[in-house]
Amino acid sequence: MANIGSSMERVRKKKRVTPQQDAEQHIQLKIDKAGLEERFINLHKGRGVFATEAFRIGDFVLEYRGKLLKQDVPLSLRHYDDTEAVFLFDFQWKGKNYCLDASVEDKSLGRLVNDDNRKPNCKMKTIDIVGMPHLCLFAIKDITPGEEVTYNYGDADWPWRKQKSSPEVWKQTVDESDRPQVGATLLHRLLNPSGMRRYW
Repeated sequence: MANIGSSMERVRKKKRVTPQQDAEQHIQLKIDKAGLEERFINLHKGRGVFATEAFRIGDFVLEYRGKLLKQDVPLSLRHYDDTEAVFLFDFQWKGKNYCLDASVEDKSLGRLVNDDNRKPNCKMKTIDIVGMPHLCLFAIKDITPGEEVTYNYGDADWPWRKQKSSPEVWKQTVDESDRPQVGATLLHRLLNPSGMRRYW
């Protein structure tokens, strides 16, 4: 009987998907992982992504999806307004510069994950799928249901890190009937008028 039990345990362990495999599956299917939802936080932060299920350290959480642009042509030549520019993610991969343009509202959650430079619970990693880079968030600590998913946007001087907001703005919550009907672009214009970009 002991052999049967240990054989069953080996079969269960073999079927377990690694975080890398989990990321690859979600990337190929172009879907967000279950166990996450978008929520309006307050007028200062706007929207964010929250866990509805537990994530363990090391788990794949989300992909930051968008249009992949090689930076052989400077982005300044392309036309991005301040509200679109906050969704541009610059990064290096295999010695080349890239930008992931997530400025189009496509219902994906990765583009809504907020910055936390003090205690983030995720870290961005580049995953290679068929020779193309994909930006994915992985948990760097356990994430409990109800907790906001965050990552550190980098060392740039982000305007919201300098802002001193009143407690009324931070505590303000809006129920569904009072939620302002503004898109991400208007919210980001209000919150980030300088149009800073994520530099890595």
